[in-house]
Amino acid sequence: MGKRNKVTTRDIAEHLGLSQSTVSMILSNRKNVSFSEETIEKVKATAKELGYKRTVRRPAKGQSPLAQSLIVLSPSLSNVYYCIITQAITERAKEYGYTVFNVTTLRDVEQETLYLNILSEFELAGIISLYPPAKMKEANLLSKKIPIVSIGDKPEMCQFDSIELDSKKPGYMIGEHLISLGHTHITYITTPLQAKEIGRVHRLEGLQTSFKNHGLPIDQIEIRTSSAVAYRKYPLQNSDYLNGYAQASKALEEQTKSTAFVGNNDMTAFGIMAALSDHGCRIPHDYSVCGFDNIPLAAMPQISLTTIEHASTYKGQEAVDIIYRKNTQKKNDSGYHYIMRMEYQPELIIRKSTGKCRNA
Repeated sequence: MGKRNKVTTRDIAEHLGLSQSTVSMILSNRKNVSFSEETIEKVKATAKELGYKRTVRRPAKGQSPLAQSLIVLSPSLSNVYYCIITQAITERAKEYGYTVFNVTTLRDVEQETLYLNILSEFELAGIISLYPPAKMKEANLLSKKIPIVSIGDKPEMCQFDSIELDSKKPGYMIGEHLISLGHTHITYITTPLQAKEIGRVHRLEGLQTSFKNHGLPIDQIEIRTSSAVAYRKYPLQNSDYLNGYAQASKALEEQTKSTAFVGNNDMTAFGIMAALSDHGCRIPHDYSVCGFDNIPLAAMPQISLTTIEHASTYKGQEAVDIIYRKNTQKKNDSGYHYIMRMEYQPELIIRKSTGKCRNA
């Protein structure tokens, strides 16, 4: 992907070693905040030197203020992964003069349908869905009117822009890593495995492909998950963590053959680690643990979770860039229409939660 020529507040912040929010507030002359005269002068001088030009698009006369607004459809805000992407979207949106509103659907299909119907009545700058919409027919129809970008595993029949993650790839990478350490029996712990949850299913498929390629029976990957009904009984704020804890505890109590656990995301993996600790097990001496998403807590030295990085911040920023380009194209009426499909390659982050199999 080529480098953008447009200088952003992030470029200035990195040049000066300041936070992007500090640079944004100074250059937008934000009231009720205070910075030293030296910092203000440095930021303004660097902005001029780098050729920064502030882009603020205001609604045309008679146009609704919502025409400059982005709606972020999030399944949940209890998982830090979605918070990271939302923060990146919000920061980038400021550079284009967009405001951002967050809507949480809780992955409820009826709720998602309700919001899509409501949003279709408004003139908006765009919609960013942090998960593949379940109601694809409705989303495709709405995309003819409002730019939509989906972030995550690409659903079938998608007719709008998407920043994709093929979750089979990170699943395969985790499988290869654990097998290289001698692990041949693995437990995959996940939140409910439903057809609409493409990412969870694909991560499991990636693990299974890795086992097949090494001549290992895929039934040596034990799958543990809650039913949708049981999962909904957990408090929303830590449901993934509690599910990971409960399923790992059951596996240990039933004397699992597995020597490694893989959570469908980092929050699930944290629950697994807590269960292992409470059962007197050592990580990674007794059991290795892996997650997905590389949220900031995973890097804490007390946790040090092996996980997968898949460019959460960049995906959020790029989603806003795509919508801005779409709106600019519409304004210029170029007549050329396209669907952007972008994929960031995942990266395995190896930390202290994985080690050689105790049986090796």
